[in-house]
Amino acid sequence: MKKNLKYPRLILFALITLISAFIFCPYIFSDKAYIVGWDMRTIYTSNFENLRTVLQAWVHDGVRPYWTWYSFLGNDFYSSKLFYFNDFFEFPFALTDMTYEHAIMIMTYIKFLIAGFGFMAYAKYNRYSSRTAVIGSLMFTFSAYHMYVMPHPFFASFFIFLPLYFLSVDRYIRERKTGMFILMVFFMFINNYYQFYSVSLFTIIYYIWRWHREYGTYKDMWRTAFILIGYYMIGFLMSGIVVLPEVLNILANSRVGKRSSTLFYDSIIPYLDYLAGMFVPASAYANRGTPVSSLYTFVTKNDSVMNAYLWATSIPALLFPQLFTKKNRDPLNILFTVLISVTALVPILSSAMHGFSEPSFRWLASPLFLLMVNVLPLLDEPERIDKRLLLTTVIVLTILQIAATPLIALATGTDLALLKEDMYLWFIFAPGLILTGYLLYTGRYKALPAAVAAELCVVAYFSFFGSPSLSDVTKQINDRVSYLMGEKDEYNRYTRSLDPANADSFYRNYIDPVNIYWGLSTSYNLDFNIMGMLAYDSTYLPSMNDLIRLDPERVQDYLPWTFDIQNPDVMNLISTKYAVVMDESEVPFENYRFAGNYYAMSVYENLDYVNLGKTYTSLMTYDDYDPSMSGKLADTIICHAEDAQEISSLLGSETAVCGIVKTEGNYLYADIETTEPGFAVLSVPYDEGWHVSRNGQPVKTYKVSGGMTGLAVEAGFNEIEMNFSPRGLKTGAMISAAGLLLFIAAMITQRVLKKKQA
Repeated sequence: MKKNLKYPRLILFALITLISAFIFCPYIFSDKAYIVGWDMRTIYTSNFENLRTVLQAWVHDGVRPYWTWYSFLGNDFYSSKLFYFNDFFEFPFALTDMTYEHAIMIMTYIKFLIAGFGFMAYAKYNRYSSRTAVIGSLMFTFSAYHMYVMPHPFFASFFIFLPLYFLSVDRYIRERKTGMFILMVFFMFINNYYQFYSVSLFTIIYYIWRWHREYGTYKDMWRTAFILIGYYMIGFLMSGIVVLPEVLNILANSRVGKRSSTLFYDSIIPYLDYLAGMFVPASAYANRGTPVSSLYTFVTKNDSVMNAYLWATSIPALLFPQLFTKKNRDPLNILFTVLISVTALVPILSSAMHGFSEPSFRWLASPLFLLMVNVLPLLDEPERIDKRLLLTTVIVLTILQIAATPLIALATGTDLALLKEDMYLWFIFAPGLILTGYLLYTGRYKALPAAVAAELCVVAYFSFFGSPSLSDVTKQINDRVSYLMGEKDEYNRYTRSLDPANADSFYRNYIDPVNIYWGLSTSYNLDFNIMGMLAYDSTYLPSMNDLIRLDPERVQDYLPWTFDIQNPDVMNLISTKYAVVMDESEVPFENYRFAGNYYAMSVYENLDYVNLGKTYTSLMTYDDYDPSMSGKLADTIICHAEDAQEISSLLGSETAVCGIVKTEGNYLYADIETTEPGFAVLSVPYDEGWHVSRNGQPVKTYKVSGGMTGLAVEAGFNEIEMNFSPRGLKTGAMISAAGLLLFIAAMITQRVLKKKQA
């Protein structure tokens, strides 16, 4: 008989709040800042400030959030940043003055609540008892997977909605209701199409499993499945206005296409981590920044990080073997277990599940969900549990949980002495597993919610504050970083005061990343609205791949998607006027003068600075260029071979520099005066979304000189105007409109048919 709780929602709210307190309170009541992990410190905080800049310009000045000048040399904000870094939870907070540290804590807590209550809605629809629903909600909300993605907000904001998405599938299977499914497909696509790709593939497995659970047969399954695919396409079409520009942008990025086409990993770690992932709370091990973390993390040759986060309290680990006993055996469970495991452990298959990028275990969130909903019915029907098998499982898993780390160390040849500072972790989680096993074995199910909550409090603490790498930023350091360059825009006001001409000029700034930014991040320019030359940006503008070709060693940094321009010739090309350093020996320019002091820092002016761009008189192709020739960037256009003949016919014999330049959001104005027709290169990153006119007439643009924008100019005075609109935005809007019409038509048709049947 199913046992229900009084006030299950209130209990769930209280337990989520309690477990969350073990995450947040140590940060609140200590000197540590809730800036957890390298990515949050180097990317998310700065991108939040960039979002704040763009949104406030939209609200106050009506500047649409299509382009940002502060993300590296400029980027399509709409197509790249809204996809990868800035989820919709951040939008209201970005319109306030709240610090990122406080905003992200509130957002994370809200996400925990949504995950928990979303799963409770799923559980209620599928007739779980309220006690089991509470347990399942806690399992999902604080699984090792969620504790891993919560410091990565753009992932967390997607996965918390998985229960509602699968609930919409259930509603179709049981009642043929489609409205929620279409809306969830639309929502999940615009939330993060990159992750929804793998969830969509997994939906096939879920649909087969759920249909068989509901009807015990496969009759009519395929016919109704194909109908559901049609509704899926309606939701997909509705998302076109967001997804199409994002897809067009990311397909041109260098990260797409880097995948492992092999059948085996070149390390044993992924295999061992996958096996251990269910009974070891890997979120407490993999992000510590200590030697033990290397045993639970595998980095591919193309810098994709793989961690197996399959743990969701001890209940799934202990009850998983029960799914294969005579009482519970289902051929689908065996088939899907084998299929999922093979897909995860064969690199080329895992790569396909990861959007044909590098292999990853991120897609395992969906199989983890299926695992949880498979074992939860056993809590409502304890007579299906084989006590002898359960006792064996408790003993074996307790031993394995304690021995997993040293066994992996031995298998990988890691010196056990290196792990001594984390040795206590081998034993600290075992009591939770033993207690859970004891309660299941003795039938004391009333105590299970409290036991699960207690276990999660311990794991949550060690997955966040108890991890050295997630509690290494003090509030003092975080505050200092927030004001390294003063208030936002303060440095820009300072440079404008150095030279009256700066008000009508276009210029970038070199900020010493080591002595000014302490080597902590290449994204801090975003915090201060500084047009610089540093970036950690997985979705950088595709044309910047050409910039890398100019000098890979002095343009790229430690990862393929990080930038730190150190080549002075490239700096001149992109209109770099000032350098901020602590000592003159750090000035990167070849010709410079001292300009002034900014706080305790020294500012130097580049005497080779060119305002936005100029006309050129000579040309060469990338085929003839190599990085040792970067000095030629001062007087020679570097172009693609297919454009060489056309550009060559447009060259003149004089060099003319731009005069007045104005930028505002998606708009740029520049003028340039010449005595003859010629070809100018502007230090604006090339993108097909730029609509460029010369003296009021549209003009063709070319991608030249490291991904900059080139165009022909006329003899005389040229007024150049550039307006940016993301590529695919209009087409995406039309697709969304078509999808919306189909959605309305589908809802009307269903209502009419329902009335006729009544």
